[in-house]
Amino acid sequence: MPETEIIFSVQKSLEGGYEARAVGHSIFTQADTMDELKLNVREALRCHFDDGALPAIRLVEAGRILGSAKGEFTVPDDFNDPLPEEIEDLFW
Repeated sequence: MPETEIIFSVQKSLEGGYEARAVGHSIFTQADTMDELKLNVREALRCHFDDGALPAIRLVEAGRILGSAKGEFTVPDDFNDPLPEEIEDLFW
């Protein structure tokens, strides 16, 4: 099933400007401005996907990305049960 959205983690570059990395894909690009970065992200996607199958793009500030650990955790049968310690550690 084709992906409908790819999340890009965006941060300021140490050399100036911005850089974006796709979560779960080997796609990276950089630019001097955010507007230029958005264009570069779209161009990078065209290099990795067929034109008719381009997924949507979501740019998020670098850090923890909601949903980026999809499939790594299953909600217990009793939602109020305490989380395992290794899962709790991910929130801090």
